[in-house]
Order: sequence, then structure tokens, then C-alpha cells
Amino acid sequence: MTPAVPAGGGFFDPFLRAGIFAQVILFILLAASVVSWAIIIAKWRSLNRARKQTRQFQNLFRHRVRLGDYESVARDLRDSPLSSLLLAGVEEWRALNQYLSGQDNRTALLPQLISNVHEAMERAQSRELERLEGRLTFLAIVTSVAPFLGLLGTVQGVLRSFLALRGQEFVTLQNIAPGISDALITTVVGLVVAIPAAIFYNHFAGKVRDLDAEMDRFNSELVGIFRRETVAPAPQPQQERV
Repeated sequence: MTPAVPAGGGFFDPFLRAGIFAQVILFILLAASVVSWAIIIAKWRSLNRARKQTRQFQNLFRHRVRLGDYESVARDLRDSPLSSLLLAGVEEWRALNQYLSGQDNRTALLPQLISNVHEAMERAQSRELERLEGRLTFLAIVTSVAPFLGLLGTVQGVLRSFLALRGQEFVTLQNIAPGISDALITTVVGLVVAIPAAIFYNHFAGKVRDLDAEMDRFNSELVGIFRRETVAPAPQPQQERV
């Protein structure tokens, strides 16, 4: 009578019985998992702060009437990407005002230079988008590569198991099953690493797209405000001459 095959040595037994090649892949996958979760936690906090402060910024922004009021809101809510757009626009606006302060045709030139302010805010939007998307590329790489690394470890483990059976006259399932089951551990770990990375990558990408759309709308709205600031001072000299 064939003796019963003893049970496994525990949860870590497949990891310990894996070959050197599989252990290297497992180490890479576990390291990628640690980095992925660190990125997920940090990005979750930063994007939540950005969304929360963006809502606060929009609520406060509706009650302001002067450009100086907008700037004070932006400095209080630094984590909102809209703050960077506003501060970049204000900085460019003040530089243009200073440059044209001594010219007689200042009022006529300022509307033509609104495009400079718009471009400054677009550059700020590009920087903010790059900041919001930072480190998401790593999650995308883990999502794509981790399953293939796991599959590579499994294929190598299965191949190693079959090579060990060469020369044996009788091969039974009891001879094959332990090696194959140990080899499959890399595929399991690869999927365990890749699935959370894929879920959170798509979740964060959606949040970034929403914030990017908010920046587009705010950019357009802010350009309108700068146009009003341009034409507002114009009637004052005429009233003084009358």
C-alpha cells in the first residue's frame, strides 16, 4: 500500500521550496508590491487633499470680486491645482502691468497681452498635471509586468519539475503534483501584486482626469476675469478729465 503524502509545511512552504529562479521572481514581485502600496497610500492622500481643497477653492472663489481676493484664497489652499493656475496668472499679469506702466498706450496693449497670461496658466496646468500623475506610471508598469513575471516563474518551475522526471520509468500524479503546485505560487503572487495596482491606477487616473477638467474650466473662467480687470481701469482717467 502506498503511504500517504505528508501535508505541506505551512503557508510559507511553497515559497521555501521554490527554486532559485522562482525565489528571485518572488522577491521582485514582493518588492514591487511594497512600493506599489506605498505609492497607493501617498497618492490616495494627496489626491483627496487636492479634491477637497479644490471644492473649497471653488466655493470661496465665487464670493470674491477683486484679483487680490483671488490670490489670498490661492495662498491658503496650496494643495489645490487651481491655486497654481491662479498664482501663475497673477504673476504674469503683474509683470505685464509693470512693463506697461509707463506707456501711454497701456490700455490698448493689455487686451492683446491676455494671451501671455493664458499661456502662463497653461504652463502651470501642465506642471500640476505632471505632479498629479507622478508615480502613477509605476503602478501601470506593475499592472502590466507582474502577471508575466509570475507566469515566467511558473513556466520555469514546471519545466524544472518535468526535467527532474527524466529517466524515471513510472511517473505518477504524486510525482508531478508537488512540483507543479510549487511552481504555480509565482503566478498567484504576480496576480496578487497586479490586481490592486490595476484597480488603484484606474481609480487615480479617473481622479486626475476630473481635476484636469476642472483646471480647463477654471483657466477659461480666469481669462475672463483678467479681461474684466483690463477694461475696468479704463473709465477712470476719462472721469478725471471731465
